[in-house]
Amino acid sequence: MADRDSAGASGRLALPAELVLQDPSPSTGRVIAAALAAGIAIGWGLAALALHEHELALRSAGAMLNPLGTLFADASTPLTAWPGWAAAAILGLSAIRLRRDGVEPPAGHGSAGAMSAEVLRSGLRREYTGVRWALLAMGLLTLADLSRLACSGIAALLRQSGAGDGLAWMGAEAAGLVAATAALTIWVVSFRGQLEQVGALPTSGAPGQPDTDPPGGDPPERDPP
Repeated sequence: MADRDSAGASGRLALPAELVLQDPSPSTGRVIAAALAAGIAIGWGLAALALHEHELALRSAGAMLNPLGTLFADASTPLTAWPGWAAAAILGLSAIRLRRDGVEPPAGHGSAGAMSAEVLRSGLRREYTGVRWALLAMGLLTLADLSRLACSGIAALLRQSGAGDGLAWMGAEAAGLVAATAALTIWVVSFRGQLEQVGALPTSGAPGQPDTDPPGGDPPERDPP
């Protein structure tokens, strides 16, 4: 019974762990990676708040700020809030197109008819690894921005001077990044499903077929049905 529960939990964790290039089985390394990501995000949130206060003090003293200093002094604005939403829209439309039209041949390899099945599958697996790295980077960026929003919000509640500047736009900015991360996740999962159909990847979480994709590497190839 315990073995069955453990296998079921491993199956449920397999795909999420695969998407962020982690081993699906519980491990100290995975816990350390999660703690490190959280620590970096919290550190960035506190640092961004401190930089905002520092640049505000310089501006109040009459100093001329460089573009980066102006960015921190202004906190979030409409100019920083729209890119996440634009990325979410583009990725969402791309995911819909991928689900409707299927995968295209790997970039730089010519047409599908000019490639062997092995070359096609290998190229698609490399693209899958690349988009998982992109998803990991997007997730870390989103986590850092959410931490910045939380630190600034708490400081504003404590009536810390300048902490509430641009807080509403900061929320819109963080929400846009969350939406973009969700859209990219849908795209990657859809891409994986297409790769399963062409035999480039094993079926994720299938009974009796644990995911054996090494972290950061190419999953094993299987023959098409």
